[in-house]
Amino acid sequence: QGVQDRYAPSGLRLNCRIGCTDMTDIQRITSVRFKRYKAFSDFSLALDRFNILVGPNNSGKSTILGAFRILAEAIRRARAKSPTIVQGPSGQTRGYQVGLSNIPVATENIFYNYDEDYPAAVSFRISNGDHLTLFFPVRGICNLICETSGRAITSPASFRQYFPIEIGFVPILGPVEHDEQLFQREAAREALLTHRASRNFRNIWHHYPDVFDEFRSLIQTTWPGMDIKEPEIDMTHEKPLLRMFCPEERMDREIFWAGFGFQVWCQMLTFIVMNKTASLFIIDEPDIYLHSDLQRQLITVLRALGPDILIATHSTEIISEADLNEVLVVTKKAHSAKRVADPTQLRTIFSTLGSNLNPTLTQLARSRRVVYVEGKDFQIISRFAAKLGFRSVATRSDFAVVPTEGFNPTRARTFTQGVEATLASKISVAVVFDRDYRSDAEVATELNDLRGFCAFAHIHQRKELENFLLVPEALNRAISQRIANQNKRMGKTTSFTEYIQTLLLSITDTMKHDVQAQFLKRQHPFAKSRNRALDDATITSQLLAAFDSTWKDLNTRLDIVPGREVLSRLNAHLQKTCGVTITPNLIIECMSDAEIPDEMKMVISKLNDFAKATVE
Repeated sequence: QGVQDRYAPSGLRLNCRIGCTDMTDIQRITSVRFKRYKAFSDFSLALDRFNILVGPNNSGKSTILGAFRILAEAIRRARAKSPTIVQGPSGQTRGYQVGLSNIPVATENIFYNYDEDYPAAVSFRISNGDHLTLFFPVRGICNLICETSGRAITSPASFRQYFPIEIGFVPILGPVEHDEQLFQREAAREALLTHRASRNFRNIWHHYPDVFDEFRSLIQTTWPGMDIKEPEIDMTHEKPLLRMFCPEERMDREIFWAGFGFQVWCQMLTFIVMNKTASLFIIDEPDIYLHSDLQRQLITVLRALGPDILIATHSTEIISEADLNEVLVVTKKAHSAKRVADPTQLRTIFSTLGSNLNPTLTQLARSRRVVYVEGKDFQIISRFAAKLGFRSVATRSDFAVVPTEGFNPTRARTFTQGVEATLASKISVAVVFDRDYRSDAEVATELNDLRGFCAFAHIHQRKELENFLLVPEALNRAISQRIANQNKRMGKTTSFTEYIQTLLLSITDTMKHDVQAQFLKRQHPFAKSRNRALDDATITSQLLAAFDSTWKDLNTRLDIVPGREVLSRLNAHLQKTCGVTITPNLIIECMSDAEIPDEMKMVISKLNDFAKATVE
């Protein structure tokens, strides 16, 4: 178990293994239902791999996360004690009394509309089909009830067998102590999940150093120029103190002098590293601690983590980094949290939470570099970059990203001029645009114009960015993984038996005439302007021959079809036949390095060079 403490609080089992990514044997919490609990009369939430709760203030986000905190304490008790007879929803039963005094959750208003005549309950479904229920019969009393399909829970060992659940979360963060005394290991353990965590930061790493190397590596890659050393004991005072030095450009300084932002980031990464093998990892409003750059980096780091992720946030930066179906809208009036299904829903969310323009301008002023992309394309680019190990590109730490309305060099040029006038400084520009149905000659012309004001300009050889996701082998693995995950969570036996190449041929066959029409519409005028001696029929014949040659082979066909629409139709088919959908992030996760298109590797590498080049 490594440095795992036998009686460590559930939620911070210190048994993280460096490089551990196999989470197939970990039980998951698949859903939670609230009955007469706080703001919720009857409310449910279905959990997936990545879950971002959004909604206005007082919508119930913190209520949801608070219930998981109580569950974590209940699990800690059940792991150490045998059950007793307690009050349950259906009368006296075996269970556990849960102490609420040390949990940072307001428990005086547990009951819906403050009506204490009726009990409150929160039920958590586990992926093996069993349930854990927090039952509140009267004020100040919470009982954990275990419902299993097997034998009754009678001991800590049987509880661990049926409910191998780990819940990790980030406690309240704050500045580290100037002079932190060396405490005993037990004091450091007790501080881990309380408001005292920041005041015992050095003690945590002194007593639990097993995964320090991984923590240090994350610091080095997410905060350029910074490093961190293991705590050292300072015996020059009456009571021993702990010091922790952070080299920056070969100059050592104690972490207390490193700035609040860096201190908080170190604490955030500490809890991330120490919870890699948990079932669920929870963060409540990380945006109140982190600058927008670090918010984006946080999502990238969490995606590489083993547990399911549950975040409550108001940050448009975090929401923008997510796949649509990872965002859940929480409102008290609804009966369940609704996953975002349509991009237009984000406009309403953003109007409630505020614009993310100012962070973009702040990033521009600091880095003096900007990358223009179409819409939300950089989300996919950043995930390819993370997959390839280009962390600074993935987290856009050295440049700002500005979306354009489609293929829009004019907007990029105009915006650049405006920013340069505002900052009274030159900025370096990169552009990555879709090809659509432009010919090679038209692409060459556009690139020549773009290079007039860009340090790096690229137009994809494929129709659009989503076409880089149309890798049959990776799609097949993503589908199989998604179905296996659903089967494990929901106890189903669904399987995917179709041949992915045949399915892609079937989906794209129905698109042929539309794609052909768009191809001719775009390329004919440009071809005519470059060779006016040819008549229209000859040009059309040549273009049709080129199209047919491309279309007959699936690999080249997948370069020219509308990739976004193909994925949409594929997901519609999967939803109908298997009850699942796949996301760009999952597809990229399922790609081997050899399957990532060479063109994408080149784009990422060039963006990395762009980020490191000196801005004149």
